[in-house]
Amino acid sequence: MSEKLVIIFFWLAFMTYAAAFIFYLYLFINKRQIMGKLAISLTVLGLLFQIVSFGARWNSVGYIPVTGAFESYALFAMALVVTFLIIETLTKIEFLGAWVLPVVATLLGIAWLKYESVARTTDVVKNTWTVMHVTVVFLASASLIIATIFAVFYLIQQRQIKKRHVNLLFRRLPSLEVLDDLSSKAITFALPFMTMMIVTGVIRAIKKFPAWYLDPIVILATITWTIYGSYLVLRYLSAWQGRRLAYIAIGGAGSLFLMFFVQITKSLTMFHQFR
Repeated sequence: MSEKLVIIFFWLAFMTYAAAFIFYLYLFINKRQIMGKLAISLTVLGLLFQIVSFGARWNSVGYIPVTGAFESYALFAMALVVTFLIIETLTKIEFLGAWVLPVVATLLGIAWLKYESVARTTDVVKNTWTVMHVTVVFLASASLIIATIFAVFYLIQQRQIKKRHVNLLFRRLPSLEVLDDLSSKAITFALPFMTMMIVTGVIRAIKKFPAWYLDPIVILATITWTIYGSYLVLRYLSAWQGRRLAYIAIGGAGSLFLMFFVQITKSLTMFHQFR
């Protein structure tokens, strides 16, 4: 019965997020306040559906469900929604959902492709360090995805100003200063979690995988951490701002997505596998 609830509420969440995306898109085009209220209400409802699905999966497998492929990508989507809702509440940038929710839907789609009704995880992925590792991965990645969206918005906004070509997107976006500040704050929030991700990953792997440092995901994670660390150094110690930092943020996102691609396809990775 628990597994049926997992599937039912998983798809309820997916469909609710899809409906919320439509309202966010309509809000972006017409900027009607009622659309924003409906969009955020549906997003919260979708999150509640996901929480129920998560709880049912937990009951089904008998341990905190963060280590299987289906569980992990569904939880990643949930972490992204939570992060987005916090940012929307703090910044009042309502239309951000029109860009975040497609990413959420993509993650849920990957999760469904990886779905297995009976968990067959090994003892390696059921320990405390793994749970901590996966959790901080999601927190860091969710914040970095949103930071990347702000960085892309910054470049689009700057390009429109430079060309003196004002369109709908320009009228809806915050100022360059606000976008730059939001991107840097999201990265500042994410980097400590990314540091914890690397530390907990090493602790998990060092005893069972002596050559852990040769794993492509470990290498890409280190590169990603270095890129975002450089971003913060240049931002706060060298007073860099604007376009150059936006490019660095997007470059870091490229490394992050490559890391997830290697994990999804299991290309070359030695131990970053769910099953």
